[in-house]
Amino acid sequence: MPNKPPRILKCGCRVPSGHSCRHQRIDERHRQRELDARRPGTAQRGYDAEWQRESRSFLSEPANRHCACGALATMVAHIISINQAPHMRMKRSNWKPSCTPCNLRQNIACEGGFGNPRRLQTGGGSIVSKNPS
Repeated sequence: MPNKPPRILKCGCRVPSGHSCRHQRIDERHRQRELDARRPGTAQRGYDAEWQRESRSFLSEPANRHCACGALATMVAHIISINQAPHMRMKRSNWKPSCTPCNLRQNIACEGGFGNPRRLQTGGGSIVSKNPS
């Protein structure tokens, strides 16, 4: 079985194919710390004590105990993001029960994570591209 030869990086490190050197790992951790430091706190993003109380109450209702995928709901997701419609933050008609994986998938699709384009979300959970190409 053929193997790829090791790579020589800009920093001078020689690493096997598919691996990273310690300099790259340090840079990635430093960059993530800087991003986290600039990110507003949960209360500043709209998830204050009132939100915590109301979302727990929402999830305690029998109809809201499970996510659409069938898993146990652990959080409340907004159908239309509060970044797009801040006035709908506390409207239960804009809430849906969600599990962590489904919530992450929705956020990545809408907010443009992992190199995906940022998208706008419309009612009912359908997603339209913000920058159609």
